Amino acid sequence: MFIMVTSASYAQDDLFLRGKQESIKVKVIEIGTSEVKYKLWPVEESMPILVERKDRIKKIILQNGLVMNFSESEFVDPKNYVNQKKRAIKLDFISLLNNTTSIAYEQSMEPGRSWEVGIGLLGIGISPYPTDIQSGAFFRAGFKFFNQPDFNLKGMRYTHILMGGYIRPELVAHFYKARGENVDYAAPVYNPATQLYTQTITNTNVANHNSGFGLLLNFGKQWVFSDLFVVDFFVGGGIGYGQSRNENDNSSTITNTTSYYPSYNSSVNSSVGAAGMLISHNNRISYCGQAGLKLGILLGQSIEKKQ
Repeated sequence: MFIMVTSASYAQDDLFLRGKQESIKVKVIEIGTSEVKYKLWPVEESMPILVERKDRIKKIILQNGLVMNFSESEFVDPKNYVNQKKRAIKLDFISLLNNTTSIAYEQSMEPGRSWEVGIGLLGIGISPYPTDIQSGAFFRAGFKFFNQPDFNLKGMRYTHILMGGYIRPELVAHFYKARGENVDYAAPVYNPATQLYTQTITNTNVANHNSGFGLLLNFGKQWVFSDLFVVDFFVGGGIGYGQSRNENDNSSTITNTTSYYPSYNSSVNSSVGAAGMLISHNNRISYCGQAGLKLGILLGQSIEKKQ
């Protein structure tokens, strides 16, 4: 089907090509699905009809003042996605298995771009193994840039405005408390009468207050099913800064007696899982990374359903 543009008057129309500031004075004859037919102004009966592809036209201002804007490609034309939901809320199941509840919200800005924010509550999850994390939270915010194919055929477009491969630059920050243990082995004391060594061992519970900030570049793929369900998988890496502050909680002392000379030193046992991202808390800039598998639902109603 074609949209026919005719006029009984001989007023001129203005056609603007992409990359050019000045308009071309024309008389539009027909605007089709992929091309525009027109004659140069002033119109004469013997003049040929010219044809221009719509993706090369920026806009047309008709003689009655109506402005018609044209998209550069089908991929970035918002009219192709008006009936699709453009918001999603997602739950990260990988974080959930690490005793962390992570929720993200995504909203489309325009075809090919969206923004996403997320929050995670540490210490709340379904981890099958005990973790050292006691409490804390992390926050993330970033922009998604969806991939387009290397070539473009007529009529090609995204299956869904939130579907496809993407890169996502992102800022991540986490703050959490983890438990650890500091074991101090005192120098052994030899008793000549019993020919035994006596050693005092002090166990101190340590509270590790960790914080980290990272700038990561994520690579992912997002699938949308029936304009209702969404699956998002991603991996990412970058650089960041992490720091840690330790506080002694309580301690206990035991005494061991052995017939051999025991070693004596100190050791710290504190291992934590991913808290929004993996980063070293050694008070300096270091590498950081993350991965996630998010499952969620799309929000809102399409225009067709509203009608």
